[in-house]
Amino acid sequence: MRLALITVLLLVVTAGEPVSAPRAYLDTALGLLQQHSVESPKADWPRLRAQAHRDIAHAQRPADTYRAINRVIALLGNSHTFLDASAAGGAPSTVGTTPDGRMIGTTAYLQIPAVSSEHGEAYVDAGRRVFGDLLAARPRSWVVDLRGNGGGDMHPMLTVVAPLLGEGRTGSFVGPRGSLGDWGVRDGHVYNGAEVAFPQVKMPAAVDGPVAVLVDGQTSSSGEAVLISFTGAANARSFGEPTAGFATANNSFELPDGARLAITVGHMADRTGRAYGNAPITPHAVVDRRKALDAAIEWLATRQR
Repeated sequence: MRLALITVLLLVVTAGEPVSAPRAYLDTALGLLQQHSVESPKADWPRLRAQAHRDIAHAQRPADTYRAINRVIALLGNSHTFLDASAAGGAPSTVGTTPDGRMIGTTAYLQIPAVSSEHGEAYVDAGRRVFGDLLAARPRSWVVDLRGNGGGDMHPMLTVVAPLLGEGRTGSFVGPRGSLGDWGVRDGHVYNGAEVAFPQVKMPAAVDGPVAVLVDGQTSSSGEAVLISFTGAANARSFGEPTAGFATANNSFELPDGARLAITVGHMADRTGRAYGNAPITPHAVVDRRKALDAAIEWLATRQR
């Protein structure tokens, strides 16, 4: 779901109140792209602007500029930057799934699906209950399943798995001019820069034991942020297929007609400092997504004390 990709790092900016003339509307969008896109420093903006203005020579309304804006986005070359024209109609996101889990022998299996911001509290509440039930079974190892997780808001996902991550920095965002801020776990709560996610929720304390993370080609954006949060941890290993390759930070800007421009402003980096971006992340063990759980259970059996 494309809309689910925009809330890794969410900043909503209203570009103006009245719907502007097409050229002014286009210039607003191009100005946002030039100011914020991680690809902006290497772009030939005079040429891009001139071509875009030619493309809208006969435009009568803001919607007539969408094709020109998308052409500029394509030329910038970042597949996680996009114009969400459907937002002009006020269509809400519908990503409302919640975590699930079960015991597989002595291993706790925890499924972490995609979630949008408006469903975050329900997601965390369900995840806390599932995690507590699994913990009561005294597991000796854990599986975190991110297969099919197309992204959304990373904060509810990270809050549910926070006890498995332990305390400290687990990732960061890196822009063209350096760090855009870290994320991780502090005093049992997920933080992202200066913000604390779901401070009212009390998750269990940090949990010991090896963790296997399952991914596939649909694991994207915030789903990749969860994978990155485990990457570099001594007790974690990933299994499955290379991810979608949207390990970037996006800011979402509201245009005058209600459309949203999601602009990639930086790349994700793991706790070791390795940066990712618009290339698939290869798991430690590359196996068919249908065999990833079996491979993970086999590895975990060798790691249990």
